[in-house]
Amino acid sequence: MLWQLMENSLEELKLLQTVLVLLTTNTVVHDEALSKAIVLCFRLHFTKDNITNNTAAATVRQVVTVVFERVVAEDERYKDAVDQPAAVQGNINADAPYWLVGMTEMTRTFGLELLESVLNDFPQVFLQHQEFSFLLKERVCPLVIKLFSPNIKFRQGSTTSSSPAPVEKPYFPICMRLLRVVSVLIKQFYSLLVTECEIFLSLLVKFLDADKPQWLRAVAVESIHRLCVQPQLLRCFCQSYDMKQHSTKVFRDIVNALGSFIQSLFLVPSTGNT
Repeated sequence: MLWQLMENSLEELKLLQTVLVLLTTNTVVHDEALSKAIVLCFRLHFTKDNITNNTAAATVRQVVTVVFERVVAEDERYKDAVDQPAAVQGNINADAPYWLVGMTEMTRTFGLELLESVLNDFPQVFLQHQEFSFLLKERVCPLVIKLFSPNIKFRQGSTTSSSPAPVEKPYFPICMRLLRVVSVLIKQFYSLLVTECEIFLSLLVKFLDADKPQWLRAVAVESIHRLCVQPQLLRCFCQSYDMKQHSTKVFRDIVNALGSFIQSLFLVPSTGNT
């Protein structure tokens, strides 16, 4: 009945309120019914009405939190929660939905926001369960590296006429949320993702290159700062990378990149006048 009301654009705000009550007051909604409830909220999030849109976004955030709270409260029943982040990741990557069946639209910005929230609020779930650890290594990390690509390739002021394909420009909302996800992955899951974190840190350092847009460099500095204020994490970088013969000298590269970035801020551009 709720699904039919959604498809007919009837009582949309009350629909969202009803879904939230159903999911927060009991645990009888799970599996396919839970999937449809989440899809219902997502689809209402992409309506043209701003009030419905914003209410649905808030409802989606609450529903995602509720599902993971179930995992914490009742550890032996966590199938729905395993399906949920995998489904969100798939939608960010524009894959065909396999659990959130009925999804017609999804933005990377909203998907990355949800992913960051789940990773930041429920790290123990991903660390304690092999299924979630597998999702991090095999689904989330490749997605993050893929989204890094246009930001790494883009060079400010360069022309793309000689290249076979135009280089996609960095998009601030995606970059900002992407770097937040990377920060959470490194801070919360470094012990699980040592190899992946080496890649993330190397890519993050490249964001400080002089040929990158200034706003992108500033966002990268903020992300690096979140990591550098944790002495234990810096010690791990040195032990896992810099002190090993064939590993990337991550800590050294971070220091050098920050030094170059700071120096560039004090350079006065030449005006050509004497």
